[in-house]
Amino acid sequence: MSSEISIEVKDDGFRPWHFFVLASILLATVSVVLARQGTPEHLILISFTIAAAGAAAGAFYRMLVPLTGALVVRLGEPVSERTRAALEREKMLVLRSIKDLEFDRAMGKLSQKDFDEMAGRLRARALSLMKQLDSGATSYSIEIERELASRMPASGRPAAAPGLCACGTSNDSDAFFCKKCGTRLQV
Repeated sequence: MSSEISIEVKDDGFRPWHFFVLASILLATVSVVLARQGTPEHLILISFTIAAAGAAAGAFYRMLVPLTGALVVRLGEPVSERTRAALEREKMLVLRSIKDLEFDRAMGKLSQKDFDEMAGRLRARALSLMKQLDSGATSYSIEIERELASRMPASGRPAAAPGLCACGTSNDSDAFFCKKCGTRLQV
């Protein structure tokens, strides 16, 4: 038997949270060196305070990053309900912005050059949102068709659901007889 263990280390490079850890360690070291009172209690308190400030700065950074980044959806993958709702909301806002822009142009508040530039960007964004929403719908329809094909028997007629009687009454799944007409159910 071999006692050899292989460990694969994946190097992702420098991550943003590395910066906050390094900055906290550096600031804590500098503040301990420059501290007037050299008692251990004060030095530990200073170090913990700076570590907490670094953690708070890292948390603030993690909060701001999703707000500044664009919503990324991979084409060809099913869109989750939350992402679909966000895309629908953004599409509605973009379309409303286009209407507001057209109204401002009609009222003479915008020059034709500004209108063309802004409307072009908004229409391109609306088009990309619609494509993302449609691509998610097609992948869902493919999944639905695949599941339907797996549930359909070779005869092409849907299989009878367990507990469903010919009279249309839905019975418990463990029932042997229909609770309305009394006919024997297929088990």
